[in-house]
Amino acid sequence: MSTAKQQLKNLSPSKIDASPEIQGWLSQFPEVQRTTAKLLLSHLQFVSRDVYSAWLQRVVSGLPIGKTYALYSVRKLDDGSPLWNDEGDIVARPGDSLGSEDLVYSLVANLARANPQTLLDHSALTELRDKKIHDYLLIDDSIGSGDRVSGFINAMLSHPTFLSWWSFGLVRIHVVSFARPREAEAKIVAKIKGSDHGKRKFRKSSKVDYTSEIVYDTDWLEGRWGENHEQVIQLCRGQTKIPTKRRLGYGGVMANLVFYHSVPNNIPGVLWFTSEKWQGLMPGRAVPDWLLALIDQTSLVASEVATSQTGEMVRLLALIKRGVRSSRSIASRLGVDHKYAVGLLGSAQVMGLLTLQARLTAAGLDRLKSADSSRVLPVWDRSLYIPSSWCAGRATVQPSIKEEFASLGLADSVEVSAFTDGDVGQTSLERSDAKAAAPPFSVMLQSPAVSRENHDTDGPLGSKDR
Repeated sequence: MSTAKQQLKNLSPSKIDASPEIQGWLSQFPEVQRTTAKLLLSHLQFVSRDVYSAWLQRVVSGLPIGKTYALYSVRKLDDGSPLWNDEGDIVARPGDSLGSEDLVYSLVANLARANPQTLLDHSALTELRDKKIHDYLLIDDSIGSGDRVSGFINAMLSHPTFLSWWSFGLVRIHVVSFARPREAEAKIVAKIKGSDHGKRKFRKSSKVDYTSEIVYDTDWLEGRWGENHEQVIQLCRGQTKIPTKRRLGYGGVMANLVFYHSVPNNIPGVLWFTSEKWQGLMPGRAVPDWLLALIDQTSLVASEVATSQTGEMVRLLALIKRGVRSSRSIASRLGVDHKYAVGLLGSAQVMGLLTLQARLTAAGLDRLKSADSSRVLPVWDRSLYIPSSWCAGRATVQPSIKEEFASLGLADSVEVSAFTDGDVGQTSLERSDAKAAAPPFSVMLQSPAVSRENHDTDGPLGSKDR
């Protein structure tokens, strides 16, 4: 089981209050918003270079043996620019820094040098053809909207040789990123070249798979920003000094993951955007040295790591008890990759907590009963969502009791029980001139449904004279 999640770091309230740099950043907010701004900072998760490097090493070492893989670091390319030139050589990288891709590029080189027989480092088409490579690892630190990954794949497909391999089903692309939103999978497939029609022999969706440590739903903000996530969202949206498209991060993802080597642009803009009117906490989308030192002071205690590891197993058992047994449903609820959820189920079965049919054993039930309340599953908001565009012209059928009193000029202290003209629990109609509003069409009386056994073709009753 992976331990990268347990090694993520954050900013504790005491560290936030003790930092003069953070206090200077907070001074840009009105005083009433500074508590919410601190809440935003406390929910950020920081990934160190060592954590990311160790995670990538585990992913590569866990690849199926007997194959040779071509490794490529994902980078942003100009629209229409190919990855390989006419001679089949990979296009040279520019001399200036490429941000997060720089670290990934160096890690790919180190992995290929340590495993020259099975891993290839940014190979040319001639080497790929000679060694008959079918599996390609596209490595990134974090995926936001999926535009960079889909653009990189299309740059690979811009060369006719690679496009022919792709069309004949000879290419398998494995997208490896530390974190990704679940919605990015469909967006990537939709934007890359090819057809995904069900009658195609080689659908493009069958040629791409994903591996990530953290998988999250973009719309489930509570999982990233806590119970008071609505306050955090309103704080970010209300900062008029930040451009509208950057207030919630690129694509409106509102991510909370920050890497030591690079700050993703899908986190809130108040954290990194800098102009004459606003000074970001991480200007230039880079983590300053003072912030790195502050984060490293917040070390994880061994007991906290053990608690987190145990809590993940307890959340799995709680899902099983609720009747959630599909590995894909479990992966979605826990915010992990599907392959990781399958491994978690297998570990629970080996430990004797689950049966082979994914049912709780006596030991599993005892483990769940003895779990702390802090490890239970979050409560999902299942209330009905009604778009605001549907709410135009809403009106209540009857005015409320308080509104009726207000229309009569009565004091708020008047109790309903003081009106004794009506029945118990009712207000006297003689003391109000308010009239009931006309009911909406959806609640108007209609003719009851009738049987269509006689195949009536004249329409419902009353529609025309017979």
